[in-house]
Amino acid sequence: MLRAEGLVRTYATPAGPVHALQGVDHAFTPGRVTAVMGPSGSGKSTLLNLLAGFDRPDAGHVRLDDLALDAVNETRLAALRLRHFGFVFQASNLISVLPARANVAFPMGLAGVATGERLRRADALLERFGVAHRGGALPAKLSGGERQRVALARALANDPQVVFADEPTGNLDRASGREVIGALREVAADGRTVIVVTHDAAVADAADVTLAIADGRITSVEGGDDAEAA
Repeated sequence: MLRAEGLVRTYATPAGPVHALQGVDHAFTPGRVTAVMGPSGSGKSTLLNLLAGFDRPDAGHVRLDDLALDAVNETRLAALRLRHFGFVFQASNLISVLPARANVAFPMGLAGVATGERLRRADALLERFGVAHRGGALPAKLSGGERQRVALARALANDPQVVFADEPTGNLDRASGREVIGALREVAADGRTVIVVTHDAAVADAADVTLAIADGRITSVEGGDDAEAA
């Protein structure tokens, strides 16, 4: 389980301190999609960065099971992200010079998976998300929905516990967005924790839990009988 415990993050600016998070507590449950929603500047992107270990809190902790991420050095944290976290971004962030199959296989190479096994797993993941026939295509030749499904396949390459998605439907038409939402629900059904930062009401409607954030605090939690809000 991934947990936020009393997270505080403040940024110094020329105009004075910005209190991006002010004591956020929440337990993100495996097997559920959690949508994090709020206006620009609410703190949702800061929360995602702290949960994923891209930034460190000024106070509080992020715990993956019993491990406090803020107590881990950068080398170990990078290894943890590689093996335990998967990421899907709004712009997909696929490697432009690699075809879809190689994009999915790439994180497995970083994790030391043998060539034959990583290609086998890449093919299986592309098949799962309905894009196996596009395995040889470069990202520029894929539709927006296809790129996001390849990105989701890549996010699962190293069998992570947690999948983060940052505005995954933001650049998609409605039909492609529905496909990506359905795929995220499938990922959660595997028993993974899925955390989605989004402005898309369709994502929130499909989520098991919705966190509303404003001014660096969780203002409401919908769904989930074990959620905590500060």
